[in-house]
Amino acid sequence: MSRREFLAFTGTVTAGALLAACAAPSPATAPSSGGEVAAVPETTTLVAWFTDRRTINVMTEEEAIPDFQASNPNISVEMQFVPESELQQKLLTAKAAGNAPDLSSIDETFLDTLTKQDVLLPIPEEVIDVKAEMGELTAQLYKISVNNAPPAYYGLPNGVFSASLFYNAGLLDELGYTPDDIPTRWDDFMIWASDVTEWEGDTLKRSGFAIFGNEGSLAPDVRYHMGGPLDGNQFATKDHVRLGDDLGVNSWKFAMDVYDVHKTDSKAEGLGSRERFGFGNAVTLYQWTWFNGVMDTTYTDIDWGLKNPPTVDGNPIYGRRGPDVGFTVTSQNTDNLSAAWTFYRYLVSPAYLSKYCKLRGVQPSLKSMWDDPDFSENAGPRWAAVAINNRPENTVDEGFSPRELGDIIGRSLPSIRDEGDDIVSVLQTNEAAANEFLANNPQWSMISAADYEANPQWLTSIG
Repeated sequence: MSRREFLAFTGTVTAGALLAACAAPSPATAPSSGGEVAAVPETTTLVAWFTDRRTINVMTEEEAIPDFQASNPNISVEMQFVPESELQQKLLTAKAAGNAPDLSSIDETFLDTLTKQDVLLPIPEEVIDVKAEMGELTAQLYKISVNNAPPAYYGLPNGVFSASLFYNAGLLDELGYTPDDIPTRWDDFMIWASDVTEWEGDTLKRSGFAIFGNEGSLAPDVRYHMGGPLDGNQFATKDHVRLGDDLGVNSWKFAMDVYDVHKTDSKAEGLGSRERFGFGNAVTLYQWTWFNGVMDTTYTDIDWGLKNPPTVDGNPIYGRRGPDVGFTVTSQNTDNLSAAWTFYRYLVSPAYLSKYCKLRGVQPSLKSMWDDPDFSENAGPRWAAVAINNRPENTVDEGFSPRELGDIIGRSLPSIRDEGDDIVSVLQTNEAAANEFLANNPQWSMISAADYEANPQWLTSIG
């Protein structure tokens, strides 16, 4: 089978014959009912550790695995859901003991450590043509050299997501508005949000614009609204983060003005904005769309939708977007590798991602799904904004950073919001600490302003 034939075949993702295309079948291999050669001649049991996400677990266990096993009767999958906070260490321990699972789903912040510790296996070129299927930016960012090995892919994004403006359609209707009436410029929006906010003394009865707990998402996006795709990027280069410059300071002042000037939310009450919205006490919410699955599975009595976030002038750039990584092969059992890569390719296919991405709130990375009506701007009020926001020309992908750096940058929130510390001093202190970390821990995974200057096509529709 030629490479072109292989890629055409994998696009159909009837995964049974996937890895058989790369190797001669054994004499025991028998044709399947469809005439293909089955990939795995004997029953193979795979062990998979997936990040515990209750919005996705049921779908994976009750729909996806039975679907995969029906097409691949010689492969069975034993699934274990592991809390995200425990998964990286559990994988490191299992690797050291020689009993790592065959597949894992990990957070992107684990990639650096797990690749350096040789936990993740490189993805064979025959399994996926990353540039053809996911685009140039993904192909360049995720191909890395680890421990002097040739550059390879170890984990790929299932999709990308960003913040949207969630709205409560029922509250809008009660107040005499439709979603189309929500202003798209920040100045107009904050006036409107203040008008629909209701206080009873010092108690917030109805938030017009809820952000508590999401200030660390709002401020970096407002930075883009004020500064554009290059100056708005908090990473000037891969080794320099800018937090305490004028854009950083003004974006945090904007976030605090939501409480102190516009009074559309309460920092004194300490009620998370997601809970306030889910309980039906917020007209709008600023939130990354991983919350979609929570709304669909937990707050099922709320009639909600999404809009593109307001900006300074009502037009993109809408802010940041980030990757949702991803499925990996971690098997230490060579006899299981063929089956493991077959299951991997099923997971990184429309068959699985069409279910997963909706629950995870991510726009698929597979270009073949970009024109799927269910993932388009015509997909209805709960998805159109996701499709629009995550276009390469509308948001900026900053890649991802290690958790240690995220923790340093994250110190700004409690200091500014809860302690009332001076914004300039806090941001400059944390900027110095972040840059010290980067000086001692060089990173490959951030996409800086300098990277975009060198690759302006990444800010266009071709991505």
